[in-house]
Amino acid sequence: MKKFVIALLLGVLVGCGSDAPSITAQIEDVNLSLATTGELASSETIEVGPPFVRRTWQYKISFIIPEGTWVKKGDVIVGFDAQQQHERLRTSKNKLATEKKKLQSQALDNEQNVEKLKLDIAETKMKLLKAERKSTQDGDYSRALDIKKLKIDLAIATKEMALITYRQGNKKQQVALDNQINQAEVERLTAEVNERKKAISDMKVKAPKDGIVVYLPGNEQKKPATGDNVFMAQKLIELPNLNKMIVRTTIAENDVSRISIGQKVAIELDAIQDKTFWGKVSALGQVVRVKSRQEPSKVYDATITIDEPDVELMRPGMAARLKIQERALTQVVSVPLKSIHYDNQQAQVFVKSALGKSAIDVAVLGQSAGNAYIKGDLSNGDQILR
Repeated sequence: MKKFVIALLLGVLVGCGSDAPSITAQIEDVNLSLATTGELASSETIEVGPPFVRRTWQYKISFIIPEGTWVKKGDVIVGFDAQQQHERLRTSKNKLATEKKKLQSQALDNEQNVEKLKLDIAETKMKLLKAERKSTQDGDYSRALDIKKLKIDLAIATKEMALITYRQGNKKQQVALDNQINQAEVERLTAEVNERKKAISDMKVKAPKDGIVVYLPGNEQKKPATGDNVFMAQKLIELPNLNKMIVRTTIAENDVSRISIGQKVAIELDAIQDKTFWGKVSALGQVVRVKSRQEPSKVYDATITIDEPDVELMRPGMAARLKIQERALTQVVSVPLKSIHYDNQQAQVFVKSALGKSAIDVAVLGQSAGNAYIKGDLSNGDQILR
């Protein structure tokens, strides 16, 4: 009778435990990893935007090459409306033509003035010579009155000669100064015309190197298009080096202690099915930041380099799923985190037994995606209570 009661109690206890949710223990080797997402980019890229043109702050796109186009160095990839630059060029050309005519006219006037001065000097020299000769003659001119008059004439002729010579010197200086001023203005306007011509040429932006065209979104993540007005410093296109592809990602603040430089990373791309690429953690940010307005969690930026990028298939902006390999764990069991309990800081799991359940001490070796990897006195097939 006593044995029957004990057996009945054991049956009741086992029956009570059998309805509790559980998982079947499976001992295996696993590679502990941290899952996250990212986006493809290039570590070497050239960004292209409007050219620098003086007194121009806003540009209108008149042409932009389709995104994804392969281009060669020197190909036109984006063009801007140059109407304003053409108007400025016409204005500068008209000013230059006016100044050149003015310079030519001034040169003719200067030649005429110089010739007139030469004639005045020659005439004054003749007067001076005539007065000198008369003042030294005898006969009728030897009378005192005549001599006095001739001396006065000589003095006047001498002063006229000095005055004209002085004027000639001043005139030469003035002519030289006016010529320098006009010549400088012609040179300035010539440089301005050349600058206007270059500005018109620069409104057709050429590819600085071979590459594939990738649009850079502007405000509100809008990609550039023909007819858009853009500002001087805005970048519109990038030409990435597809041989040096990387993945830009973020690591949650509470997971950053699990990441270190050099860790291997498995990379899967949404756009390339059934293929896994490999890379490694090459950079880890040192400053925590808010991920975005929509997702205000705290994260660290990280960079993953790709070992063998596929330049035919990979494109910047592709979405990537990442598994950052932490370490290899041998002979462990994966259980939900909520299955682990603590008794005086000792981790335990409850396993179904003949008496209902038994507590087994375990070591938590790692965790990922809501599961923990544990090691303890467990066997394959054990039913671990959730």
